[in-house]
Amino acid sequence: MMSDPDPFKPHFRAINSGGKRRGFRLENVFWKALDTVTRTDGMSVADYVSKLNEIRTGDNGLSSYLRASIMQRVLEQHDRLRHRLDNFNSKTIVAACPVPGFIISIDKKILFQNSGFLMYLQTRFTGLDTIEALSNIKLTLETPLIDLIEEMRRDSGRPKYTGFTVGYGERRLRGRLSMALAPDMDDPPAAIAFVSGPT
Repeated sequence: MMSDPDPFKPHFRAINSGGKRRGFRLENVFWKALDTVTRTDGMSVADYVSKLNEIRTGDNGLSSYLRASIMQRVLEQHDRLRHRLDNFNSKTIVAACPVPGFIISIDKKILFQNSGFLMYLQTRFTGLDTIEALSNIKLTLETPLIDLIEEMRRDSGRPKYTGFTVGYGERRLRGRLSMALAPDMDDPPAAIAFVSGPT
């Protein structure tokens, strides 16, 4: 693993591969990625280079092929992570939860709610049977949402708790929320909220 703080600084390493001593001058970020790739594959850097040399085609030199293979592996890993996030995002978490829950943006808009939250509202307020009616719901948090999000960020995403008031027409309802950062919503940030009980 490279310790140089400059990821773009070239660094020369000699590698004994396939019975030959080969020299490569790669930027530190590539050496770091190569060490990660070979550790994941359970092989040495020398074996990885030897394998690449065996399958290499075309006129590109081995250094160029090595850079391209490292980048390809990084892109494949990135795609796998994106696929996992797409299949397990904040909406999926809230929809699957058996308790009333919703996603709220930093500007206090409810971006998504599960069926449990809709039922929670409809059993406590009459007339909430249309999307237009639901848009007239007023939600207030005891602690400003921007403060809760900043606290969760500082505390490595640990959940926070706050009281809330929800209103429709003249009626008001108070309760408690358990809140966590929405992991796939950063710009703008949002929070997942679950109704954890009355105040």
